[in-house]
Amino acid sequence: MKKEEAIVKASSDEPITKHRKKSRKLLFQELYAMSYNKFDAQLFKESFFDNVFTFNQDEEYINEMKKIITFYEKFFIYIIKEYTPKFKIETMSKSYILPIYMWLAEMFYLTEEIPAKVSINEAVEMAKVYWDDSSKKIVNWVLNKVFQNYDELNKKREEEFKEITETCFKN
Repeated sequence: MKKEEAIVKASSDEPITKHRKKSRKLLFQELYAMSYNKFDAQLFKESFFDNVFTFNQDEEYINEMKKIITFYEKFFIYIIKEYTPKFKIETMSKSYILPIYMWLAEMFYLTEEIPAKVSINEAVEMAKVYWDDSSKKIVNWVLNKVFQNYDELNKKREEEFKEITETCFKN
């Protein structure tokens, strides 16, 4: 079985495969929508997908990740500012920021352990799929720097970062 798939039981005793890779893409799309408008998950799924999916979403993963990302966003912004001093977070493209947020959430806070290299590859792939090569390079640069400095950053992750007032989200 692939690492990004999880098996759950359906009510009919047939296993249903949840696709992590596709769930990550859906999460990215939800986060992107959240960054521009007040967000309603049900309305989002009905509007864009007619609430019909060709895969089984990993709702537990998606919901946990959204909670982590919105709650710890200041820590994530601190990291982005630390490792991309030439960029201003206020003007940086969401296509650069959101894959980084997702990887940082998986790396520092997600209850399920996902190997760091798997998360990095997925984040870089997502940046490449949704935007251009420059976004892939920036995402890869930041994530590899964070990976190299993980222990130091892990000590800082519970700070409040009150000086950070920026946010990506409208909610």
